[in-house]
Amino acid sequence: MANYRRPNVYIPPYDYCDRRCERCSIDKDRCLLWQTEMDERLHREIDGKGEPDPEEQIRLMVEDVKSAVRMVEEQAKEMGIDLAKEIPPEPPPGPADKDPIVEEARAVARATAAFLRAHGREFPKEADVLRWHHTMVMPKLGRAAGLKAADENEAADAILQAQVAHRMLAEMAAAFESMRKARPGLGDEMLDLLALMKRMREEIEARWLETPNPLLESAADGRWWGPLRDVSHTLKSFRRGPWGC
Repeated sequence: MANYRRPNVYIPPYDYCDRRCERCSIDKDRCLLWQTEMDERLHREIDGKGEPDPEEQIRLMVEDVKSAVRMVEEQAKEMGIDLAKEIPPEPPPGPADKDPIVEEARAVARATAAFLRAHGREFPKEADVLRWHHTMVMPKLGRAAGLKAADENEAADAILQAQVAHRMLAEMAAAFESMRKARPGLGDEMLDLLALMKRMREEIEARWLETPNPLLESAADGRWWGPLRDVSHTLKSFRRGPWGC
């Protein structure tokens, strides 16, 4: 396992959660993301609605983020912090789309989709892993590469997002290897893709996972999450940020 870490202070999880709630070991009663999604699912069942389409899923994710922002604003108000004054305007995003690793992630997504079209039905278990992860690696790395990491909080955010992309690539590689063992003749078809994913994991390790950060601690015990709701330390950091507050 790579040098995976988790936050030791509150860092909003939306960017680095892989959304695999069924295998997450944290207490779901403490996870606001899980609670809001379960509430939405329950109401959809009551109203007789099916699964949301991709556009509606994006809308629901935006609403989840807004809910988290409201929670942070309420706790900031209780602590006497005016976020409108404490937090500077967010700088424009960096040129993440020009970063080679983001383009490589795009190539991985396209190649995986093509492989699934050709062989996915023959390997339902492995195909489930690939379908879940292959479209998520690029946006995670795009966000990590676009962050300027101007302070420890932003650097930790970038590391965590690159880390979840690394985990996804590792799980995808394991799924491909499982299919190759079941049918060795598929090995040549996936050789270049496996090599590309290996190079990407190595670059992620060098660029992000090996970078020290005081807001992160070892996750060698397999627990990926840090504090889920106590945002007081994070809010206090606004007062001593690099912008001179």
